[in-house]
Amino acid sequence: MATPVAASVPNLRDLGGIGTASGHVIAPGRLWRSSHFGAVADDELEALRAIGFRSVIDLRGTDERMRVPSRLLQFGIRESHLAIEPRAMGALRELREAGEPDQSALTAIMFEVYRRFVNEHAPVFASLLRLVADEATPLPLVIHCTAGKDRTGWAAALLLLALGVPREAVLDDFLASNGRWSMQGVSADWALLASVRADYMQCAFDEIESRWGSMDAYLEGPLGLDRQARSRLCARLLVHR
Repeated sequence: MATPVAASVPNLRDLGGIGTASGHVIAPGRLWRSSHFGAVADDELEALRAIGFRSVIDLRGTDERMRVPSRLLQFGIRESHLAIEPRAMGALRELREAGEPDQSALTAIMFEVYRRFVNEHAPVFASLLRLVADEATPLPLVIHCTAGKDRTGWAAALLLLALGVPREAVLDDFLASNGRWSMQGVSADWALLASVRADYMQCAFDEIESRWGSMDAYLEGPLGLDRQARSRLCARLLVHR
């Protein structure tokens, strides 16, 4: 695992260098994904400033943003707030009130989270894709939520797939969120919700394929990413190897 740019933002990483099936790569430094920027250490602010972010897409819910304001915005960066309210923690609390949750119940919570990304939250991810493809959105751009693993992980997966990145590489990026936080002293149920698994992503893929037949049909249908928009996205983010 690469050394993080800022230890206080453990899931910040550049998607640059990931290759597509067509022989292109994502240009280094243009598209980033991250955990939140609300706890950035003072001595790490300059390292973040040096990246030169010009746009940020914040997927956190309204209460999350109010409780933990982003320190990134002090740099005058353009922010777009596309709220997806967190549900997994609330569902876990309900399970705990009913008794000690087992592994299957916890997994069911996460599967439902990812199915909601595909269905209920499709308009949010459609807006995100439009923003990233729009030349009016300045680069470099960073997408984040709180932990940077589920909401941001799905957003990154959609972008990578739209750019033509093979599914195996998309999954590798998704799973790279694991191991970025200490789990010492964390209960087994919270630890499960603080990590990602390949079957979460597969659950979302299965939902798409059962309802729309293919990822391309889903991107063009509910997410509104037609051929022209996809070409703009590729032109903005891809370079030859």
